[in-house]
Amino acid sequence: MLTSNKKLFRIIVLIFLILAFYSVNSNAVVSPTKEFYVNDYANVLSKETEEYIINTNVDLNNKTKAQIVVVTVKSLDGKTIEEYATELFRKFGIGDKKLNNGVLLLCSTGDRMFRIEVGYGLEGALPDGKTGRIQDEYIIPYLKNNDYDKGIKNGFSAVIKEVSKEYNTTVEGIQSAEKTINLDRLLGGFFDITIVTCIISRVVKSKDGDKKSLSKIKVIYLIVIAIISYAILKSIILTIFIAIINLIMLSLKATSGGFYSGGSSGGGWSSGRRWMVFWRRRILRWRRFFWRRRKL
Repeated sequence: MLTSNKKLFRIIVLIFLILAFYSVNSNAVVSPTKEFYVNDYANVLSKETEEYIINTNVDLNNKTKAQIVVVTVKSLDGKTIEEYATELFRKFGIGDKKLNNGVLLLCSTGDRMFRIEVGYGLEGALPDGKTGRIQDEYIIPYLKNNDYDKGIKNGFSAVIKEVSKEYNTTVEGIQSAEKTINLDRLLGGFFDITIVTCIISRVVKSKDGDKKSLSKIKVIYLIVIAIISYAILKSIILTIFIAIINLIMLSLKATSGGFYSGGSSGGGWSSGRRWMVFWRRRILRWRRFFWRRRKL
């Protein structure tokens, strides 16, 4: 009887060990392939793109010790893109150990997610803001159309260009990256700028003073708005459109019942405050609608 219980106990322990081993392996990240620089587990890259990534990486590594590794997977196995990228970065040991100058381009086709993970040694050259722009302008527009090969190749070109610039070196064979427009981001920025500048234009318009002085202020205001709009949106058409909207707002005559025409300081502040709260809510609503997470 005792012997039978021992056997049963051993079988149960063995089953638990097998299940634990299976669970650990099923959630483990992929391992580096023999090419190291290209790990196309989702099978979305062409032979030409793989050779391009490998050859330019070899030259970059020889000159700077930096490495840019591309990994594509079909699934993140329940992990977040941040967790998977961090674990993958450490497992692969990307970049020089002392310089920590590695970059990981991770794409999950099944989860439709993309991330650029940067080592500490290159955070100055590739801060979060810049890697976000690279994704928005060079990668995601292609990936949204399921053109993974072009998007990843394009993004890789943009990243290796920044890394080579950081080390002030020339890497042989780098191809030019083609910049595209991310419509969601563009529309989000457009509505932010339009609403905010319209609010400011009403404030400028409401100020009392000499007509010539006010005209100069309005002209300067429109010029400044145009410069800021173009710097953010990179679109001449949208910049002109925003300028026209603000010009119309400045041209409209104030009505006696307007928010800025209160008879006393208390009444004027109360009305102006309600007006600002109204537009603030509109801005937040537009931002939630148009500014989206970087999901393909």
